[in-house]
Amino acid sequence: MKIPDSKTTQNLRRLVREIPLPPSLFSGLTVQQSFAPDNIIFFQRTDTAALKPEGVSNNFHHRFELTTVLEKAGPVRIDRTTYLLQPGECALIFPNQFHHYMDVQKGRLEWLFITFELRTAEPIRGLQNSPRVLDHKAARYLLELVSEFRQPLAGTPDSLEISYTLSRLLLHLLTCPTLPTDRHDIHSSDDVRDVILESINRYVRANLGRAVTIADIAEELGYSVSHLRAVFRDRLGVSLGRYMRESRLSEAAQLLQSSDLNVSDIGERCGFESLYAFSRAFRKAYGIPPRTYRQLVQEGGPLPVSGKPA
Repeated sequence: MKIPDSKTTQNLRRLVREIPLPPSLFSGLTVQQSFAPDNIIFFQRTDTAALKPEGVSNNFHHRFELTTVLEKAGPVRIDRTTYLLQPGECALIFPNQFHHYMDVQKGRLEWLFITFELRTAEPIRGLQNSPRVLDHKAARYLLELVSEFRQPLAGTPDSLEISYTLSRLLLHLLTCPTLPTDRHDIHSSDDVRDVILESINRYVRANLGRAVTIADIAEELGYSVSHLRAVFRDRLGVSLGRYMRESRLSEAAQLLQSSDLNVSDIGERCGFESLYAFSRAFRKAYGIPPRTYRQLVQEGGPLPVSGKPA
């Protein structure tokens, strides 16, 4: 049977003639080689209290987290910057980035969270610390994602379809407008406690390489130790000491994943007094030694669950 002559079929035949002979008839392209999000989880928050159910300690994890605001604006802290996200905007949080949702006004909200894992982040590195404004195409991708998850045509969600659509969304976000600069480094409120909290956060993150004490922070900011402890626990529901330890560990996890520094140097850079102290603290937080963690993230292997996203 002759294929109907058309521009499409002509192009098809031309491209087919250009296909080279494969080196093997049994080893070819694999899904694992693709930019394919895996282990994808959808959840939503409709109440501000649920944004930080157990304090900031749950906001260190090895997964990517795409946060999309649908209703009610709110500040999102990522590493050392606070962004004010409006409805129709999103932020992609990379593995082991410190993040929390400070002082979102009480009341009903609609925020969508999609968390996932990737073998490599390089194709979307431009989205790190770069929230985006959704355009029509991005919104359509989100609708397709949630529709397939909640109302799948086949009766159960098609994980391959969801992975493909999510990959299209992430790559498309690179072309979406970035957040206006006047909504970077905003203060979450005029409350003096939030100003103190952000000052603590900046100081701790800027001094991860040395064993900072709470007394150091109190002296730097001009407050008593007891006042700083009270403000921090009141606002984030976790002790300042615990936050300082986990800040160092999240920085260490990032360095294990993205740098060539040896484990001992990473521990020293992140303020641990010895390799033993670093390995012990890391194993307690992540469930595995730092060397094993580095091997797994570099090989794309599964990691143990450590903390819960947002």
